Amino acid sequence: MLGLFFLILSFVENASFNQFATISEINIEKTENQFITEEMVGKFIEESQMFNDSSRVYDFDLHTLEQLLSYHPSIDNVEAFVSHKGHVSINVLQRDPIVRIISKEESYYLDANGHVMPLSDNYTARLVVVTGEVDTTHHSDILSLVNILNESPFWTSQITQIHFINQELILVPRVGEHKIHFGQLDKIKEKLDNLYHFYKEAMPIKGWQTYSDISLKYNNQIVCTKK
Repeated sequence: MLGLFFLILSFVENASFNQFATISEINIEKTENQFITEEMVGKFIEESQMFNDSSRVYDFDLHTLEQLLSYHPSIDNVEAFVSHKGHVSINVLQRDPIVRIISKEESYYLDANGHVMPLSDNYTARLVVVTGEVDTTHHSDILSLVNILNESPFWTSQITQIHFINQELILVPRVGEHKIHFGQLDKIKEKLDNLYHFYKEAMPIKGWQTYSDISLKYNNQIVCTKK
């Protein structure tokens, strides 16, 4: 029986050695935004030329495959598995953008960790847009503001655009024809709380079309300019 066991084991090892690896399954974890498809992952692997029909299971390197896919700007995490029959399964978690940047030089997304994501021909996310005199040095400040906005369903719906000009910010709301002069990116929550109370208490009385500009630049003050 022991001899038979080793004979079968030897047969299995020999079969695995001669078995070619083939990609049988690519799973994209579904999120709110769908920037990458199974076809795109397959094409990315194909263009890398690291995987072909002559790759054997015995010397197939899963770590190298995972590392390759991790370089894709829209992929956050990858797990790959290969069976003794050579079937390779790939599970992909895509990056999830939270803001879109439109500068003079280029347009791109940022995810929650500040990673740059290119625009996709496959999908366009509906996110707050940052425009104006913006560059990579502003990324950290942008993320700080957008993450706070995203904590509130009200601000997520109300603020549609963030515009940089002369090192200061102007927020563009969805409701109302005014511009919100935010000033420097300091005391973010305090400024937003003050504006929220102004919206709640003053706007129903004064009317949403009364002001052209609302300034939060001054300490604990809201200065409004009528049309």
